[in-house]
Amino acid sequence: MNQRICLQSWAPLRSISHSKGEMVSSLLFGETCTVLDAEGDWLHVRVDHDGYLGWIPSLYLGDVRPYKNEDWQTVREVGAHYLGEDGDVIGLSPGSRFPGDRIVIEGRLYYYRTGKYLVAGAAAAAKAFLNAPYLWGGCSIWGLDCSGLVQSVGKVLDIAMPRDAYQQAAVGQPCMWDQRRPGILAFFANADGKVVHVGILLDDDRIIHAHGKVRIDQLTAQGIINNVTGAMTHKLSGLRHWPLPMS
Repeated sequence: MNQRICLQSWAPLRSISHSKGEMVSSLLFGETCTVLDAEGDWLHVRVDHDGYLGWIPSLYLGDVRPYKNEDWQTVREVGAHYLGEDGDVIGLSPGSRFPGDRIVIEGRLYYYRTGKYLVAGAAAAAKAFLNAPYLWGGCSIWGLDCSGLVQSVGKVLDIAMPRDAYQQAAVGQPCMWDQRRPGILAFFANADGKVVHVGILLDDDRIIHAHGKVRIDQLTAQGIINNVTGAMTHKLSGLRHWPLPMS
């Protein structure tokens, strides 16, 4: 198996083998993928943790074999990073993976530096991404889309979530409106009934979601009301509990 690892803060995954291709997802530090094909300097890969497919330049990835025996853990902090002996810094978004207090990358030694630990729970963890810019295909604190926010929070909670909103709407158990509580997932559909948006309840009538940026808006039984304009931006299609954490 030709497996590679991302050893930079994040790396974009594109729809075609070209830098102008649509960014469909991204890899975070410590995440791995399996190479399926190659075109020049581009690799067609399958992301190991969610099965997502895309193209990525080979220079963004390293050989996973030197790191196979490391004790990889999930970053649950804001501001965590690796600091190189030469002052080089590699930022780590919540949900990234790290192997311990030090790592050697391309012959250089880096030391792990902790950040501010996240408060437990989906709603609290989601607040760590507040005001992060919207980025289609993004899943890091530097930019993310609605389902990227949910997947990133899932990583912090040790819950494996699919990449796209419509896929996320198919896992976990449905929740009735009068059973809602902080941390519940809310899904929103387009005119054709397809789920196209997702967010996380903060309390009975507020939701955190990625729309322009990661923001907090009002939630009603009909949908999301933008706190600035007062307009309904998304039509509610259902609520769901998170799946069980990974054992």
